[in-house]
Amino acid sequence: GISQLRFKPAYNPYTEPSMEVFSYHEGLKKWVEVGNSGVFRPELLLPMGLPENVSVIAWGLSLER
Repeated sequence: GISQLRFKPAYNPYTEPSMEVFSYHEGLKKWVEVGNSGVFRPELLLPMGLPENVSVIAWGLSLER
């Protein structure tokens, strides 16, 4: 039932670039954040043993908000 979405660049300490996703909530009559995403920064992946040329996408729902 989500029909209206907005995407906004955001800052997250572990991902770059990062993005927030908002949806218009008819009951509240306002935009609410429904998700967040980004690409993990390479220096966070190296301790895990992943090669430098690997990209890892992070995403999550903001249901707790």
